[in-house]
Amino acid sequence: MFLYDWILSQRIRYQYIFLALLSVLALLGLIMLYKNSPELNSKFFEFHHKNLRGYLFSGFISVGSFLLSLHTFVIVNLKEKVFGTKEYRETFSHATGIDVDSIDEGELFKPLDNLSAFINTSIWLSITTAISQFTLGLSTNFYACLFCVWLAILTIFFMLHSLIIIRDNIKVFLKQKGGK
Repeated sequence: MFLYDWILSQRIRYQYIFLALLSVLALLGLIMLYKNSPELNSKFFEFHHKNLRGYLFSGFISVGSFLLSLHTFVIVNLKEKVFGTKEYRETFSHATGIDVDSIDEGELFKPLDNLSAFINTSIWLSITTAISQFTLGLSTNFYACLFCVWLAILTIFFMLHSLIIIRDNIKVFLKQKGGK
């Protein structure tokens, strides 16, 4: 059981690392667009303050609040309507080779725990991104503004990944191919 938990935790850790690296690449891509501009610092700072900061704050505080209220609803409904059903237990038993009566609840609900972890991280990142916009985002430092934009990109990637995981779980519920 320890090895199984370790493998799953490694898989989640790799997903987190992949999303962080992807967000850094996206930010570097944005920087490369303005690479030839001699006044990158002042232009980026001005654009961030005039066009992005307020929208990023209000958008991410709203999304964070919405995800916070949605989190419990999604997890409880998926637990009851997908992972708690006899059919899912039988499918899980067949896939793992474990007898239906001896299935460990922790193993059974591991995909749901994965989803919960990503939604939780998305909530924390949304709130952190919103707060950074009216703290660090007020700074005249180019790197502080760049960090605020990177945090917004990272948050978007985590939310998109959460949507993908939710879709996979809904496929299980609807008994479609491609579900877990």
